[in-house]
Amino acid sequence: MSTQEITVAELQKMFQDGKEVVVLDIRPQEQREEWQIASSVHKNVYNGLVNGDKTVFDDTAFDKDTPIVTVCAGGKTSLIAAEILNGKGYNASSLQGGMKAWNYAWNTAEIKDENVTIVQVRRVAKGCISYIIGSDNEAIIVDASLDPSVYLELAKKYGWTIKYVMDTHIHADYISRTIELVKATEATQLFTEGADVEYPFTPFKDGQSILFGESELKAIHTPGHTPESISYLINEKYLLTGDTLFTNGVGRPDLKADQKQAVQKANQLFASLEKIKALNGSTAVLPAHTSNAVAFDKELITDTVSNLFGKIELLKLSQAEFVEQTIKRIPATPPNYIQIATLNRSGSYEGINPADLEAGANRCAVS
Repeated sequence: MSTQEITVAELQKMFQDGKEVVVLDIRPQEQREEWQIASSVHKNVYNGLVNGDKTVFDDTAFDKDTPIVTVCAGGKTSLIAAEILNGKGYNASSLQGGMKAWNYAWNTAEIKDENVTIVQVRRVAKGCISYIIGSDNEAIIVDASLDPSVYLELAKKYGWTIKYVMDTHIHADYISRTIELVKATEATQLFTEGADVEYPFTPFKDGQSILFGESELKAIHTPGHTPESISYLINEKYLLTGDTLFTNGVGRPDLKADQKQAVQKANQLFASLEKIKALNGSTAVLPAHTSNAVAFDKELITDTVSNLFGKIELLKLSQAEFVEQTIKRIPATPPNYIQIATLNRSGSYEGINPADLEAGANRCAVS
């Protein structure tokens, strides 16, 4: 029996169009806990399928009018699952490339006022968040993590010319596409003054501002997660915090650091968070990551400064307590982070397939 496959783009469009679909995750439990497709259901039948057990779905019932998409890590074992389900009268397809391919699925949410529109671009599986921000007919892009064509199409849709591109820090869990955007657009690339990278950029100093359209973006140096971490304040109302502050935690200070260095970075992080705390409490925090799979709900991932400092326990602590608890709560080190950070520092990933390095959840937050 020939089993049908569905591409990431096709499944992404089904979600965007609000079509009914059952996404059936057949991976082992530990893989699902690592990362998953939002709203998917799980049946831990991977080992049975690999061992040729065709009865693994005998105790499972789905609505036969609703299409099923089976998902595994790479799109092979899910073919077997789809074939068995089709044999039972269901309309089942296998997600081509599995979670490794779904890593590049994305959706958007936006916020706008009279001067600026901020489009939040979310890699839905990994939780990486980038931004295209437009004012009048000019735009900036921050933390590009997808193929440049995604941002070029969005800019075209909104009628924007891309003027500036930038990162909030040297990323360690995905390969930045910012330099590719520079080549595709000839936009000016900004980055923290003195950033330890091997490619040219226009230095952006703490407190310095740039204008785009009818809006202003101001740099706030917020080291701690990394030495060059920088946040961007737009029109004194919206703060892009990178991996310094999330909606449920703070950035980890330990990457590529021994214990003494991690403590030093945690102290820097506390000072950076105090800078953010001093901003207007209604300032909207727009982070570079979320820890959860992103739903196709068009709901912006954000919260206000005052809300975050009121609900995140780490942000209620004294400096000494913050440093102690942050170091104590650091999650497992992300896989391949040294290689990814090294590539991002060099500005090139020639000869490297990003998908081989980027698969899996991000682990940048401490909560």
